[in-house]
Amino acid sequence: MAQESSMFRVHQTIRRVLCCKCGIPIVPNVANMCIKCLSSEVDITEGLQRQATLLHCPECDRYLQPPKAWIQTHLELIQLLTLCLMMLKNLNKVRLIHVEFIWTEPHSKRIRSS
Repeated sequence: MAQESSMFRVHQTIRRVLCCKCGIPIVPNVANMCIKCLSSEVDITEGLQRQATLLHCPECDRYLQPPKAWIQTHLELIQLLTLCLMMLKNLNKVRLIHVEFIWTEPHSKRIRSS
């Protein structure tokens, strides 16, 4: 009897659809787009502040931590990265997974992170 019931068992398969932009097979989602095409269409950083101004004293080599504290740190240290992130507004709307500094020219006055 057990063999008869397994004979009529329906095996479920994961259906796939083609991405509406690039045509690769994907598991269906609301947009019917793959992750790569979806990320090219939708900007998840919309509404987030992208730049902030850091004040740096070249004589004592310190950075201003608002409102009036100056902290001693060097480039590419975690303290400076924390200071940069604290100055950006609306970061509580997103969950940061990975943050790092991006190398720029040594003479550049910009600190970039991704």
